[in-house]
Amino acid sequence: MEHAEDIVGEHREKHDDEVEAVARLEEFKKSVEAKTVLRDYVRGVASGYSGFLRTLDSSIKRNTAVIKKLKQINEEQREGMMDELCGVNLSKFVSEAVTSICDAKLKAADIQAAVQICSLLHQRYKDFSPSLVRGLLKTFLPGKPPEDIDGDKNSRAMKKQSTLKLLLELYFVGVEEDSSIFTNIVLGIVKDLTSTEHFEDRDATQTNLSLLASFARQGRYLLGLPLTGQDILEEV
Repeated sequence: MEHAEDIVGEHREKHDDEVEAVARLEEFKKSVEAKTVLRDYVRGVASGYSGFLRTLDSSIKRNTAVIKKLKQINEEQREGMMDELCGVNLSKFVSEAVTSICDAKLKAADIQAAVQICSLLHQRYKDFSPSLVRGLLKTFLPGKPPEDIDGDKNSRAMKKQSTLKLLLELYFVGVEEDSSIFTNIVLGIVKDLTSTEHFEDRDATQTNLSLLASFARQGRYLLGLPLTGQDILEEV
């Protein structure tokens, strides 16, 4: 009797795993479809916003308040931040907006909110995306900045992971179209791995290996390769 119950339990567990796998696959497909829609929209938008932007609020007070909020991008406040950005003219404050986004401590759940916000700014301000990418790439410069030596290693590792994810997502939706930036990132990570400074730094080595693994998994998009079942589970 107990043997029969064990068999039933195993079948039930297997069924539950299959149901969960199907649900994850559907969620992943919806995510890919959303990226495709946003990419097509971004590429189809004409850069004729100059006249329209002049009708929006360009006051220092309002723009400064909005820019400060960009340091705290999160999924819960996505719609509110999008509404605020739609009501201001940041033409004279693009560099400040870029700095705030680059300084934001994004969690995995906040990446899509950041992508939509960056997409909106990309559509409206032609100098936004180049400045943003340059700022984000500084996260991967080999070595540690002098002022960051005593910083929180865990925070730096999370910052690199979220920045890599953001850059990949921006590439997928067409905000950034130069795939060579990822070559530079990988080269920087490899240089960090082989430097004598980090050779005995176990935490730094583990972080860099994790980044390479993350890029290898998500980078399948760049190569046009299909995702495996495990890739889908990790992506979702």
